[in-house]
Amino acid sequence: MLQAYFDRWQIEVNHREEKDTLGVGQAQVRSRLSVPRQPAFAVASYSALLLAALLTFGPNRRACYEPLPKWRRNADRPSCLDLITLLRKEIARSPAVLVPFGLNIGWKSLGLTAAA
Repeated sequence: MLQAYFDRWQIEVNHREEKDTLGVGQAQVRSRLSVPRQPAFAVASYSALLLAALLTFGPNRRACYEPLPKWRRNADRPSCLDLITLLRKEIARSPAVLVPFGLNIGWKSLGLTAAA
């Protein structure tokens, strides 16, 4: 029963991150077809980010993540913002990986995106 409670708590954390951090359900789309597709795409992207982090770094926080504030030092699980910050650092470190996709991303654009 305790395991079911902890599993449920992680589901609640995932829902909060999807709504607050990724803005699921708050997108401003122009096409009628995009309205039902955007939340599914955002959740799929979030799932891919979590899966990639699990496969690469494991389920716990490691030294590669940014240091946590004092009030959150006991956190075992990396948050969505931790993963996004790490992804931005890796993109800035090796922007040539994105060239085949037609993307040219630098520090300035990453900083402006993070500030938005």
